[in-house]
Amino acid sequence: MIDDTIAAIATPLGEGGLAVIRISGSRALACADACFYPAGKNTPNPSAASSHTIHYGKIHHHGQVVDEVLLSVMRAPRTFTREDVVEISCHGGILPAKAVLDAVLAAGARLAEPGEFTRRAFLSGRIDLAQAEAVADLIHSRTELALQAANEQLAGKLSQRINQLRDALLKTLAHIEAHLDFPDEDIAPDTLTQLLARLDGTVSFMEELLRTADDGQILRRGIRAAIIGRPNAGKSSLLNQLLGHDRAIVSPVAGTTRDTIEETANIRGLPVVFIDTAGLREARDAIELEGIRRSRDTLTKAEFILHVFDASEPITPADEDHLAEFRAKKRILIRNKTDLPIKLVLPGIPHPEPAGTSSVTQTQSG
Repeated sequence: MIDDTIAAIATPLGEGGLAVIRISGSRALACADACFYPAGKNTPNPSAASSHTIHYGKIHHHGQVVDEVLLSVMRAPRTFTREDVVEISCHGGILPAKAVLDAVLAAGARLAEPGEFTRRAFLSGRIDLAQAEAVADLIHSRTELALQAANEQLAGKLSQRINQLRDALLKTLAHIEAHLDFPDEDIAPDTLTQLLARLDGTVSFMEELLRTADDGQILRRGIRAAIIGRPNAGKSSLLNQLLGHDRAIVSPVAGTTRDTIEETANIRGLPVVFIDTAGLREARDAIELEGIRRSRDTLTKAEFILHVFDASEPITPADEDHLAEFRAKKRILIRNKTDLPIKLVLPGIPHPEPAGTSSVTQTQSG
């Protein structure tokens, strides 16, 4: 399959100005010759064109014109896959792109599998495994920090650090093997000390890399922040305030939210997944029971909790149980509805002064 010529639509499906069909493999130029008709008399066929040139023409299939296109010729090895590559820019939209792809497949190409272009780039040595993973991270970046981290990994910064680690370990291994193979040779007394110091430095280097892995996970999938509290405490109002638009239904009726609602926001360059949950209380029906079960499942996976309290109501035994239950989680305790007479006193936190008419005003660290 590695020797096959593959083709696929390289842009997202949908309506747009342009779509790109990519062809890669030893017969990429031949496939393009079979379906591309140059528009000008002096425009060469793809197989006769110079590398890294663009040509105007039309794609034909079954004797009919499919679309007007711009065709780019890129010859090996100066391509992403290090194979001959042809990219066809046609009009956007599902039908035009599919019609051009069908013409290319009829000319002898095979439909590429998901990620197969990147896999070929890896197998050809164009990129290493860390860079191949960075391609997906780059595509799915949701914040500027995530984009920057993916670009640095794609440029090979992580690979360089891993190669440094590998070289240090190989050097240490070579010294150890030399001492084992030549036990009669005079060995400096400080050799063992030097080897141990080098190993300690290697372990510290690996620990530093592992710490950056946690940061990478946060940039890749975001911080999951669960919004919890009793029914009608104002969890959905808080979600809407954080997002800047009405995402969740807000109602004075307790128990409006029966399922989890997720939405991602960009907070200072970090993707934060806010999750509005069903109110924590004894379930009154099967639907509410399932909503509370999902809320608790969300809590186990969340790295952060926003615990919302109704400041106009005194603390309840259930509130105290929840405070104790989630003490191990990183959290912020939030007094809501502080424009009403305040009756809530949280253990160990000073009683606040009324805060005007703001609905979500005070946060307290827990």
